[in-house]
Amino acid sequence: MIKQGRIIYICRVCHRVGQRPLTCHPRASVKCDAGAPGDERSMPLLDKGGRLVTRAPKWWVEACFKSKAKSTKQKVGS
Repeated sequence: MIKQGRIIYICRVCHRVGQRPLTCHPRASVKCDAGAPGDERSMPLLDKGGRLVTRAPKWWVEACFKSKAKSTKQKVGS
């Protein structure tokens, strides 16, 4: 179970991080639950073999790349 902890906002354009919705790019902030310190979602992303994929925490990868995948699918389906 994921414990709610640190709520932060990431700008999908410039990847700035803040404790409130950001104003650097209008309507580009994504709300993220970074979990409690030490939470599994705060760990780096590993592949099935246990090799490091990226040093970015899982919550960051989810926040930054899920929205890009959705927008790509929408463009393809249009």
